[in-house]
Amino acid sequence: MENMNNMNNYENDNMQNWQQQEELPSYQREISRRQYNVLIGVHLLYGLALTAFICMKLPYILPQIYAVNPFVITFLSFAVSLLGGFLIGKKENYILSFLGYSVVVFAFGVPLAYTIFFFPIHLIFIAAVLTFVVVLTMTVAAVFMPNAFLSLGKVLFISLIGLVIAELFCFVLGIFTPNFLLLIGIFIFSLYVGYDWARGQQYPSTPSYACYTALELYMNIINLFIRILRLMGRRR
Repeated sequence: MENMNNMNNYENDNMQNWQQQEELPSYQREISRRQYNVLIGVHLLYGLALTAFICMKLPYILPQIYAVNPFVITFLSFAVSLLGGFLIGKKENYILSFLGYSVVVFAFGVPLAYTIFFFPIHLIFIAAVLTFVVVLTMTVAAVFMPNAFLSLGKVLFISLIGLVIAELFCFVLGIFTPNFLLLIGIFIFSLYVGYDWARGQQYPSTPSYACYTALELYMNIINLFIRILRLMGRRR
């Protein structure tokens, strides 16, 4: 009798979950894990494609804009990215999440377009290839060893805070970021790719969380690419 009651409770819970899913819009319902991972890739490719478009269309306009007041432009880009982060934090609404994702991509793309303006095209291409190799390697490693990356969460966060403080210190003093800081940044963001992929697999498999995971991976990729490009540019 007890087993029969447990079975009835289990069926009732499943029925309630199914009814709740049916009441949600189609873009808010949980999908299969395979569809979820494909959606992460689609969002990531969209973000990178939009960034490439911004970098191709704005490089000759941005130097004049930054020349007016680079600190104000940088602050505005940061403020816009915070707005996008707030919107994408609304994980219960996919439309707001996608809008926030697009806003953050734009906020990252504008200063990136200004940065790559000063590098030759062949270095940009090589840095992009190296970034792709690192991202692919870390993602595959995270698929086979997710627990190893998840265990690094606190260490990576503390390391990132230290890196940000060190780079801000260099920026305030008006000095170039030392090569060893660039190498540390490459190492940290490489590991963050694997960590964020593994962590993304623990989220509910909804389009909103796929968008959120794609954003985390996107920011890691852009930070990784910039540091590889800057390091290569100094070794020309």
